[in-house]
Amino acid sequence: MKQVDQRAIEELGIPGVLLMENAGRSVCEKVIEITENEEKSVLVICGKGNNGGDGFVAARHLIENSVQTTVISLFRPENLSGDALLNHNILENFTEIIYFDDIPINKFKEIISLSDIVVDAVFGTGLNSEIHGFQLDVIESINEYAEGEIVSVDIPSGVNAETGDVMGSAVIADYTVTFHSPKIGHLLYPGADYCGEIMVYPIGIPEFLSEEVKEYNNYLITSHYAHISLPFRPEDGHKGTFGKVFNIAGSFTMTGAAYMCAMSSLLVGAGYTILAAPESVIPIVAAKASEIVYLPLNENNALDKSAESDVILIGPGLGTEEATVRFVSNFIQQVTNRGDKVIVDGDGLNCLAMQERVVLPLNSIITPHPKELSRLMKIPVEEILRNKLQSAKQAAAQFNTIVVLKGANTIIAEPNGNAYINTTGNTGLATAGSGDVLAGMIAGFVAQSIELRTAAILGVFLHGFAANIALEEINEYSLTAEKLMEYVPVAINRVLNID
Repeated sequence: MKQVDQRAIEELGIPGVLLMENAGRSVCEKVIEITENEEKSVLVICGKGNNGGDGFVAARHLIENSVQTTVISLFRPENLSGDALLNHNILENFTEIIYFDDIPINKFKEIISLSDIVVDAVFGTGLNSEIHGFQLDVIESINEYAEGEIVSVDIPSGVNAETGDVMGSAVIADYTVTFHSPKIGHLLYPGADYCGEIMVYPIGIPEFLSEEVKEYNNYLITSHYAHISLPFRPEDGHKGTFGKVFNIAGSFTMTGAAYMCAMSSLLVGAGYTILAAPESVIPIVAAKASEIVYLPLNENNALDKSAESDVILIGPGLGTEEATVRFVSNFIQQVTNRGDKVIVDGDGLNCLAMQERVVLPLNSIITPHPKELSRLMKIPVEEILRNKLQSAKQAAAQFNTIVVLKGANTIIAEPNGNAYINTTGNTGLATAGSGDVLAGMIAGFVAQSIELRTAAILGVFLHGFAANIALEEINEYSLTAEKLMEYVPVAINRVLNID
C-alpha cells in the first residue's frame, strides 16, 4: 500500500490529501450506518500519522452530518506534519480538539465509557515495533472502558499489517474500515481476531497500480473466484470425463481416514475413486460406501493401477510403521519419475519427513498442518507459526510444490511466490478426519482436469464454506468430519448460484 499510495501521488498526480479525504469520509459513512439514524455520541481518538489524519477527516464529516462528536488528539500540532497536520488545522474550525496531555487518565477513560461509538485512529498499517508508554495505556483503555462499538481505521491499532502479529497490545474492534484492499494483518491470526467485521472502501486509487507492484502477490480467496473456477461439466460427460482418483490411505486403526478421503473426491464431482488400502481395512469401509472401488494394497499393484488414474492421493491414515515409510518413499520416487499428479497428506508427509532429503513430484500438492510442515522443513514449529505466510511460501519454493498450510486461516502457496489466503471455516474443522475430507476434495477437483492451484483453492474454500453452512443447523462443538461431508454438496450449490 505504501508503494501504491506513492505511485498514485507521484505518477498519477492524485494528491495525498485527497486520498486522506476519501478515507476519512468512508469511516464517517460506516459510523453513520452503525448509528442507524439514532442520536449517538462518537469519540474519535487520533494518533500523529496518516491514520490520525484519517480520523480528523472522519470527525469533520461526522460533525457536518450533525453527529455528536468528540475528538481527542494524542499529540499536539507541533508533533503533527503533512496531511495529518493540515486536516487537524481544518478540524479546529469545526470543533474544539481535546489534547490527551490536557486531561487526566481517569477523565480519558470516562469519555471512552460514555461514548456510544469509539473510532480508533491511533496507529495504521505502518506500525512495525512494540507499543510502549502512554500509547499502550490508550489502547488498553479503549479495550477496557469502551461500552459501545469500536471502529478501527484501516487496521486495529497495535496489529502489524504485514504479519498479523500483535505489537504488545491491540484494539479489539467491532468493525475495521480499510482502504483499497485488505491487508495481510486483517487475514492472519492473531490479528484477524482483533478486526471484527472488515469493510474495504475505494479511495480513488486505480486497481492497475496494485497489479503492477512486484510484491503484490498475496490474494484473498472469494466466493466469486470459487464460482468461476468450478470445473465445467459437459452434458454428454461420463465417469471417465470427470476423472479418476487413486487413494492410498487407511490402516487397521484408521479406517475412517480411508473412507473420508475417498468419498469426498466423489462429493466434489470426480467420476471414479479407487481406494488402495490394507486388506483388513476394505470390508470396514465397503460397508459404509459401495460407490468406492477397492484394491487390496501391496506395492506392486498400487503402482501399476495408479498409472491409470488422473491423480494420486497418498497418506491419510497410513501410519508411520517402518514398512510404510519405505513404501511411501519408494512409491513417491516412482510416480515422480512417471510425472504423475500427486497429493501428499497426513502420514504420507510424516513418512517423507523421516527421509534425509524430501523430493516431491513436479505436479504435486502437499497439505500439511504446521507440525507436519515443521517436520518436513526440519525447523521448529514455532518458526512456522511465527510467520505462516512466509513459511508456506518458503516451503513451496524449497519443495517446488503447491503447499496447503492448514489452520486458521489456511494458506495456499505456489513455488512462484504467489499465495492465497482463505477465510472460510470455523473451529468445527478442528476435529479428527477434517483434513482427510479436504485432501479428498482437492483430489476430486484435480481429477476433473483443472490446474493444481485452482483445485487446492477450490477445495480449501468449499471445505471451510461447508463448515460455515453447518453452523446454521448445528454448532462448532458438534461438527464431525463425517457430518461435514453432508454439507459439501450444499456449499457447492450456493457457490453455483452466485450471480
